[in-house]
Amino acid sequence: MNRIKNLRIANNISQAELGNKVNASNQAISAYESGFRNPKPETWQALADFFNVSVPYLQGKIFKEDLSPELQDMFDDIQDLVTLIVPDYAVERVLTALINSHKYNYSNDGWD
Repeated sequence: MNRIKNLRIANNISQAELGNKVNASNQAISAYESGFRNPKPETWQALADFFNVSVPYLQGKIFKEDLSPELQDMFDDIQDLVTLIVPDYAVERVLTALINSHKYNYSNDGWD
């Protein structure tokens, strides 16, 4: 689930106030928060800009902001390395293969 509602409540603003800030109705904000509708890409960006977070973070995906400061530093190092050695078109496939390999090689039974 996305983080719109949590961020809105943490910032002590109503759905109507948030809607005014990002050019959406309070009914749309309610639908976004409940997951009934997804914002358009430009609305995702407006919401992310308003809350000063990334779109993936706002969408509820794991991202740098979810990590501890120590892990954020590791993330930066890995991102720099990947950027240097992996072509853009292959990043997702390479990282998925690395994650799957790690899960297989370091889990208790090999299939965790």
